[in-house]
Amino acid sequence: MAGPIRKRETHIASEQRRRQHIKDGFRKLSEELAWADEASSTPKSEVAILQRSIEYIKELREEQERLEKQLLEQGKVVE
Repeated sequence: MAGPIRKRETHIASEQRRRQHIKDGFRKLSEELAWADEASSTPKSEVAILQRSIEYIKELREEQERLEKQLLEQGKVVE
């Protein structure tokens, strides 16, 4: 009987580590994002973090396109 019990304990511990890694990842991602309500210290939901991440990536892409266009207008090569 020790085998199945040990296997279950190992699985539970592994799942707890996995969840902690996900939680840490969302925390780090949230710290990197610029929030409009930075004064508010309320924790952000995972959905809010993902939505803001998508918005931020779109903003970065738009900025990159704008800068590339500006360089092309100046006659510089964009790679």
